[in-house]
Amino acid sequence: MAGLEYVVISTQALAKVVVISATGYMLGMDKAGLKLLADVSISILTPALLFAKITKSLDRQMLGELWLVPILYVVLGLVGLAWTGWGGQMMRLPDGFRRLCSVAVFFSNVNIMLIPIIQGIASSPDSRFLLRDQEDTPDAMADRSIAYGMIISIMNNLLRWSVGVAIMTPPRSKSSNALNTVDSFELIGTADQPPVQQINVRHAGLLAPTAVSAMTGEETSQILNMARSHSKPVADKRWVALLKVVWGAVSPCLTPPMCSVLAAVFVVLLPPLQHALLERGTYAFSIWASIETCGEACIPVTLLALGGQLGIPRDAKPAEASASYVSERKQSLGVVLVLVGRFLVAPVFSCGALLAIYQYAPWLAPLLRSDPALFLTLAIASATPPAISLLTVAQKLGMYENEAANILSWAYAIGVVALAAEVSIFLWLASLMHRA
Repeated sequence: MAGLEYVVISTQALAKVVVISATGYMLGMDKAGLKLLADVSISILTPALLFAKITKSLDRQMLGELWLVPILYVVLGLVGLAWTGWGGQMMRLPDGFRRLCSVAVFFSNVNIMLIPIIQGIASSPDSRFLLRDQEDTPDAMADRSIAYGMIISIMNNLLRWSVGVAIMTPPRSKSSNALNTVDSFELIGTADQPPVQQINVRHAGLLAPTAVSAMTGEETSQILNMARSHSKPVADKRWVALLKVVWGAVSPCLTPPMCSVLAAVFVVLLPPLQHALLERGTYAFSIWASIETCGEACIPVTLLALGGQLGIPRDAKPAEASASYVSERKQSLGVVLVLVGRFLVAPVFSCGALLAIYQYAPWLAPLLRSDPALFLTLAIASATPPAISLLTVAQKLGMYENEAANILSWAYAIGVVALAAEVSIFLWLASLMHRA
């Protein structure tokens, strides 16, 4: 296949993204309308899409063979962090703004960008070299590729609201750390007895041994029983506090899409349940088909919201005295840092690692040799623009909102051209792997 044909396939695949996003941009929706679209997409459409694609396209054996994908995703994220850390220091970017760039490079827009690109590639008659065998179909290949991408989506959702927020959160000052240390010591005490009084009681025997020796055996046992009964509520409170901390760390990750992915993986791990759900002519299949129909509306609605989000006017700039102020020059350098990281460093490392595994350690990922669509999916996922939730994280923390919007605007404007070129290269590499 000539190189021009790869370009045609990639540009056709991106046409859907450009047209629908541009429509959302031109509609000029306000924040209330965009919030409604986002709520519908996040709460209903995206979970439906993820559940339908994963349960339809993956089985337990295939899921087990994809164990390397989450590891590659984490390693790729660490490479992105190293890039922004080194580049940010070389450019002398402010510490908080450098952390924002790190999050932008680490977390890519897997769901919104990957799915329409894969669907566009599958609809092209020139992409038949991506089929696994003669019995494979373009629709099955697209569903399978989307399911591959959802493995990355699991890691994306797990880490975005934990690691992502942690990266952007400013480091605590020493005085704050000292205060927290004092608070942690105070937790040793109970609500009924301050820590100082407890210490006095504990060491009473050392201070007044004659008083202790004068006690009878019955009195001593009563005191010990009282101490045990008093320490039990303390231990219970500590367990409750620990569970609250764990739940506080986990609950932000349990978004509707994440819960949908976990439910789909649970179904895939139980073949009888998966077979019953997908068996035509049953009520269970009718429910599954309804979920699939809702999922089909996800991409158009999400792309409309994406275009509208990029068209929202920015808020007033913070004053120069503000802690989150970043000069225009530093913002431009940060945009360059993110663009190079997302569209050059990440895909080069990803393709290099995948090709090395394919050539020298195929036993690590057997699907790389049997299904060329896996390489294409992982390569495209590594080259997508930053996740739109970058702006959400900035809004949640109340800092660098304008800078996040600026990064996203440039990333999606340039990302369309960059992706067209990169997808062409990925298709060429996938065809070489298919011929080998």
